[in-house]
Amino acid sequence: MPIVTGTAAAASSGASAGADDSIESAYSWRVAGLTLLVTSLSFGAVTAVPILLNPMARDWQVSNGTLALVHMSTMFGAALGSLVLGRLLDRRGFFHIALAGGIATMLGLILASTATSLLTLHIAFGLLVGGIGQGAFFSPIAAVLSQWFDRNRALAIAISVSGQSIGGLFLPPLLRWGGSVVGWRTTLLIYGIACGVILVACAFVFRRMPPAGAGLSGPLMQQAASLTRPRHQFLSLAICITAINFSSFMVIGHLTAYGEERGFMPLASAFLVSAMLGVALVSRLAVGPLSTRLGKYNVLLGVSALQLLGVACLVWTKVYVAVMLSAVLVGLGFGGYVPLYAVLVREMFHASEAGRRISEIYFFAFIAAGLGSSLGGWLRDQGGHYGLTFQTATCLSAFGMLILVSRKKSLAAV
Repeated sequence: MPIVTGTAAAASSGASAGADDSIESAYSWRVAGLTLLVTSLSFGAVTAVPILLNPMARDWQVSNGTLALVHMSTMFGAALGSLVLGRLLDRRGFFHIALAGGIATMLGLILASTATSLLTLHIAFGLLVGGIGQGAFFSPIAAVLSQWFDRNRALAIAISVSGQSIGGLFLPPLLRWGGSVVGWRTTLLIYGIACGVILVACAFVFRRMPPAGAGLSGPLMQQAASLTRPRHQFLSLAICITAINFSSFMVIGHLTAYGEERGFMPLASAFLVSAMLGVALVSRLAVGPLSTRLGKYNVLLGVSALQLLGVACLVWTKVYVAVMLSAVLVGLGFGGYVPLYAVLVREMFHASEAGRRISEIYFFAFIAAGLGSSLGGWLRDQGGHYGLTFQTATCLSAFGMLILVSRKKSLAAV
């Protein structure tokens, strides 16, 4: 579908941008800034269960593995929601999707705060917070932001997914503190109302459609007559992001609980996740310039290696400083590889397929995240500690690295 302007102002912006061979404008950066705010708040809602895992498990009198299934529902819901909303984005635009995402996130957190059964928690997080909220504010929002940029597209996509870093830096300690002071139910209620109001207000920036001119994208578009090669590359990327993200969320979903299990204070344990996701912002924003200089594939390989090293170190680390260092390595890797997969996919296909294709690659990431969080809890329950969880995560990261290395010839050409 051709990308068209939604207002006369947008048309004027697109025309002026065309004068200097770029579709970017001041409004593009305004959209990017509010996108970062939206994704930060949305990710905070998604991580509420892992951060509040121990107090919620005690309240419900269930194991960590049982409650981790709620986070799996959230990720599965986000995966399916992103597929549906990504295709809808290519046809209808993002404004109404953003409104629905903001309202659903608010209602989901409020419903969770009043839940009297685990089924209600699954519905609140799986359908509302994950399916509609995160389903809107990850893959589709990354796709729509990429349509506002051409020269700085890699940076734009990095900004759109940096909400995991910004939200991950500030919100885990805040949510965990709230859970300790006023209880997890009141914490979710307050966050749900505040988050929903801000998300709905920010949605109005998307009333203006992206400028015309995104057109064909990337070096592979010179070979548009043959889609066989991009599809093979897409499959390779899907396998890699599934394995590596599975590994990452076996750590992210349980690092706070692991810290408390090691005897660290609750806030100190929550800060492990904050540090991991906060430092991810560094690599997330650095991958654009680094990709231009070193190549997208080389940078992807490097950050994936950092993630593997960090996960492997968790198998042996015991003291707080060492665990923190491992978390930082995982965060640097996680921060870098998430946007790079979207950038590579965006370069492979026509701009009119951006919503669909980016949603598809992140579909695999969401499924892996949900399974990783759930399996991590199950393995912990079986062994009585997190050793087996981190060993399995290391093997999955190593498998993903092997796939990346084996596909060097084709992926390095993107």
